[in-house]
Amino acid sequence: MDDLLAMPARSVSIAVMDLEMTGLRADSDRVVEIAVVRADGSEVVIEYQTLVKPPVEMSAGAVRVSGITPEMLQDAPRFPEVVHAVQGVLDKAVLVAHNAPHDIAFLRREMSGCGVDLGLPVALDTLEMSRRFFAFPRNSLSEVCDRLGIELQTHHRALSDARATFAAYHTMLDILDPDGRLTVGELDDLMAALAPNSNLRRRQERVLKEAFRARKSVWIEYINATDPRAGLSRREVAIWKLKMPRIQGFCYLRGDERVFRLDRMREVTPGDRDVEIPAFKARI
Repeated sequence: MDDLLAMPARSVSIAVMDLEMTGLRADSDRVVEIAVVRADGSEVVIEYQTLVKPPVEMSAGAVRVSGITPEMLQDAPRFPEVVHAVQGVLDKAVLVAHNAPHDIAFLRREMSGCGVDLGLPVALDTLEMSRRFFAFPRNSLSEVCDRLGIELQTHHRALSDARATFAAYHTMLDILDPDGRLTVGELDDLMAALAPNSNLRRRQERVLKEAFRARKSVWIEYINATDPRAGLSRREVAIWKLKMPRIQGFCYLRGDERVFRLDRMREVTPGDRDVEIPAFKARI
């Protein structure tokens, strides 16, 4: 595990997994399809996909969403028949998934029922990456792919979604870490640090509030959700109005008024410029 955490996130061996289930309850629903895109960095090594015949019935909602019907599962293998193949394709790799805890809970239940211990895999969640680093209005896989310019075909089938998650993972890393310096452990730590109410977020809030009170500018490093592929931007801003998580003020580079959101900021540091709030803004 320590070896994987110390590896660069862009070049480590990854197993990008997606599951389709009979429903959404990890304590009672079961896996009906599993797909894994195994890669060394950005180079795909193998793609694994199989339908799985579950011991419970498909819910109407699951059939409607995935298009997987009971008839399609009639001759599919049961999970004990594929558990060792699944274990092999995941072995010694960072597990990547969109909403990873959800899929891991289902996978752990299936493997445990076969007497196979999944353990505590090193995992990265592309859902949390999109929330922490980009703060898109919505963070479903389809929305993330749309924002990042990734084609998603046959949504809610496991292999298509695993391929899209693989592309989303590397596209986000290209934006966040163009030099490939972040390790898996550092990426995971950074996601935790940027969570709401984390120590880093509270420190950033203090810097913004102190600058607002002192009438000083601030420097922010952020990602524009409307053009995330442009990467990180650094701007000096005069704060005119502060209502967390939004700040409203004057962007010196653009020369006009802008609104920025704290949850899209990576860094916040004090600036040196004196700020004069326009009279009409001061009355708001």
